[in-house]
This record gives sequence, C-alpha cells and structure tokens, in this order.
Amino acid sequence: MPTCKLREATLDDSHAVYALICELKQKTYDRDAFARGFAMNLQNPTLRYQLAEVDGETVGLIGLQLQFPLNFNAWIGEVQELVVLPQMRGLQVGQALLAWAEQEARSRGATMVELSSGKARPDAHRFYLREGYAQSHLRFKKAL
Repeated sequence: MPTCKLREATLDDSHAVYALICELKQKTYDRDAFARGFAMNLQNPTLRYQLAEVDGETVGLIGLQLQFPLNFNAWIGEVQELVVLPQMRGLQVGQALLAWAEQEARSRGATMVELSSGKARPDAHRFYLREGYAQSHLRFKKAL
C-alpha cells in the first residue's frame, strides 16, 4: 500500500489546493479570487491547512479552524474542508488527515472537533460515523 505523507500547505500549493476544492464541490471557482482568499487564509493564525501526498502527488487536503464559540465556552476545532481524490480513497488518507486535525486541535487546547457535511454525501457521512463523529444538529444557510 502506498505511504501517505502529510505536510503543511503553503502559498506554493495554491494550484493543488484549488484543484482539490473544485473536486470537493464539483465545480470551478474564479482562480484569482481563490488565490487571494487562500493567501489571506494562510496568514490567519486560527486557520491551518494540511496536505496529503502519495508518491509525491497531492491527493488530499484538510482545513481546520480553531475558534471559541461563546455557546460552547471552550475552544473547538472546525474542519472546514476535507477532500481526498476519488482514486485515493480506501488508502486511509482521509483517516490520516482527520487524525492530524484532531491532534492539532487538541494541542491548541480544543475540547472538540466538529464539521459539516452536505446532505448529498452519504459516503462521507458513513466515513465520519466510522471515525467516531456523531450527527448532533442541523445546519441552515441563506444566500445573500
């Protein structure tokens, strides 16, 4: 089985991160706006991005934000993005990325990790349940 290596994302990874996010959302975005947003996010001390590589190819990404919601009265980590290329699923890349996020959040004082997953992603839901996550609430959104 190929070995998965994790490393911190840098500005030089903008194209690879863009491709992974497009894969996750199954759509394309304005590349210039994406690059500007990614560059700004890399400067935010509450956001961390980790990439997974197999045989030197970038095959996965996780984005973690640390926050202190008043209604929790504690630090938590929120996984904002988690994507693994379809051909690399089953190689424990997702588990490695999620384990990194949990350890990173724990090391920064978080007491919990949470995430959202779209209703149309039943495979992802099964993955999160297998990894010990519980469905605890509904999420609502409104376009502005």
